[in-house]
Amino acid sequence: MQATFLTHPALVAGLAMVAPSARTRLPARTATVTMAHERTDIYCNRAINMESIQAIGFDMDYTLAEYYEDTFDLLAFDGAKAKLVTLGYPEEVANFKYDAKDYQRGLVLDKKRGNMLKMDRHKYVKVAYHGLTPLTRDERQAIYASSFESQEQFIPPAFASVDTAFMLVDVSLFCQLVDYKDRHPDVLPQSYADLYKDVRHAVDLCHCDGVIKDQVALEPAKYIKPSPELPRMLRQLRAGGKQVFIVTNSLFDFTNVVMKFLLGESWTDHFDLVISGARKPGFLLDSYLPLFLVREDNSLENVEIGSAFEPKTLLAQSKVFQGGNWNHLHRLLGLTSGANLMYVGDHMYSDILRSKRTLGWRTVLIIPELDHEVEQMEIAEERRRDYETLRDSRAEMQKDLEIHSLRQLQLKIDGAEGDELDELQTQTEALSAQIAEMNDELSASIQDWHEDFHPVWGAMLKAGHQNSKWAQQVETYACLYTSRVTNLAYTMPDTRFRVYSDMMPHDRYTFAAAEAAEDTASS
Repeated sequence: MQATFLTHPALVAGLAMVAPSARTRLPARTATVTMAHERTDIYCNRAINMESIQAIGFDMDYTLAEYYEDTFDLLAFDGAKAKLVTLGYPEEVANFKYDAKDYQRGLVLDKKRGNMLKMDRHKYVKVAYHGLTPLTRDERQAIYASSFESQEQFIPPAFASVDTAFMLVDVSLFCQLVDYKDRHPDVLPQSYADLYKDVRHAVDLCHCDGVIKDQVALEPAKYIKPSPELPRMLRQLRAGGKQVFIVTNSLFDFTNVVMKFLLGESWTDHFDLVISGARKPGFLLDSYLPLFLVREDNSLENVEIGSAFEPKTLLAQSKVFQGGNWNHLHRLLGLTSGANLMYVGDHMYSDILRSKRTLGWRTVLIIPELDHEVEQMEIAEERRRDYETLRDSRAEMQKDLEIHSLRQLQLKIDGAEGDELDELQTQTEALSAQIAEMNDELSASIQDWHEDFHPVWGAMLKAGHQNSKWAQQVETYACLYTSRVTNLAYTMPDTRFRVYSDMMPHDRYTFAAAEAAEDTASS
């Protein structure tokens, strides 16, 4: 089968289904669009021939398994609040509230200053909050537009990227703590960076000590969304000759709970290999990390890397392992090149960026929020066209202004005086005033468009006219991206994913000029 898959924002051909306190400045959210049918669109940044893919791997959390925000996230949030109080934080922390929709993936957290940032692809900060309070344009420009340190970096350890849905809990706690510290500096004398360190530690403990996994094990249906299409997708991939595997950071006890709920008691039969406790991104970077075989009684057996490492012998004993690194994975799957492996995950850094940049794996990024983004784009298309028309009008007026200004300059150089120069000055001032007026109108129009997506942070993949910083990473490191893993069930195992030709500004200008000439000739 040979099909054409279009790059964002075009839909995949043939696959779309019918488809706090007074101090708190975060405004109320707009209503979220509810869709009658889930979309199955897959978007393509890099051409891929699936015939060359020998193995397809999956992360588990937020990839194979989707969780209910209002129950699963609260396990970590409430557990972390309790641990912070135990660490000496004030009792008021227990009253903090959580709403996953207050924030979005792709934001950047400034640990030193206690700020949350939304940036465009040029790392220009478009929206910034200090704790729960918005920074004005002048405030954020004073901090970030003039700071060589922040403009050059925006990377760890001073900054943290919100690359996964797990981090929304951290962000919510951190921002509320920053707000509390500003109002009670004597109660919380530690730095903003120390607040974040404690939040990260508290949330990590919840993932390690049973606060989360024990509750999920008791009532998996309360926390995990069912995925009825998942078995069909996995069977279809294997029937198409692909090896199918899992590489997850979750340990096997939790992996077993989640996958048993999704696929039944014999869930491992759907996979050729399962690696739990992978410690990504270390799994992708450190070729010395040891591999352990998981026995039937869940005990671990160390696997030697030398001559005793016989993939067929090991897989005959068990297909479930813990730890290890990418080299073990390639050998167990019999791969000689990372280009023959496709990995599907939700974490921009640990799943997508590192695997692409370090190993050359083909990558698929899962973006559950994408359905809402695309739906809202369709609803707001008329508004977008209006402000694009306004931008074009402003550009034409800007050209007129430049012509007038250039004529003025030439007359002054020539020593001219009198009525012609005065008239040009009057026209120039009038054009400048009109452009300023249009700038205000355009800014308001774009702001309205963004607030249709999220009242604070706007569209996840846009920041003003530009792609957001996160969108730039999606475009650079994700070969494919889609809203849920089971959308792969709507492709054939030998599908060819294709993209349009890349276009630079001069390409667009040339095409636009050619179209304008055709329109003029036809009229």
